[in-house]
Amino acid sequence: MKRTFIAARIHPEENMKEVYYNFREDLSREKIKWVDPESLHITLCFLGDTNEDQIQGLKDEIEKAVSFFPPLKLTFHGCGIFRNFRDPRVIWFGLEKNELLRDLKKSLDKTIEPFGFTADKREFSPHLTIARIKWIRDISVLEDIISAYKDEPVQVSEIREVIYYESILKPDGPEYIPLLNATLDGYGLKM
Repeated sequence: MKRTFIAARIHPEENMKEVYYNFREDLSREKIKWVDPESLHITLCFLGDTNEDQIQGLKDEIEKAVSFFPPLKLTFHGCGIFRNFRDPRVIWFGLEKNELLRDLKKSLDKTIEPFGFTADKREFSPHLTIARIKWIRDISVLEDIISAYKDEPVQVSEIREVIYYESILKPDGPEYIPLLNATLDGYGLKM
């Protein structure tokens, strides 16, 4: 059994790194688990426990589904938290609405269903998680930094592939192992 998910990897550029490290510095005294900038991704489908005998079939079908989509341009803008300021859990960078990304998500949801996986029932709310809050003493610092960056442009990224990952949970944070890098090239449209 492997723990798996499908995601779009985000490579942080200068401005995103600057905003990320400003958050880390301003919140350095709080109990927060920061996502390694080299592991930043947008989760498209979380499969969870996956039988190893399903993985090759999933890889084939994911690659086929993704081949119909051209590369995507994603615009990260602003930031926020999940839950609320009384009980903050996640700090994220926002993502401007992108219909092609939503269509890709729907296609992947349909792709995983025959394997016994159910698509998330919640509305797809793409975002880039940068931290998970364990405990915070001074909410005003979090409120100030969220307020300072809530309307700021962060980065434009071109997504050329979708990655099917295995996630191995470790005490110092998850390790992500790519099982498949599926190219977004629109090739499937030409078939």
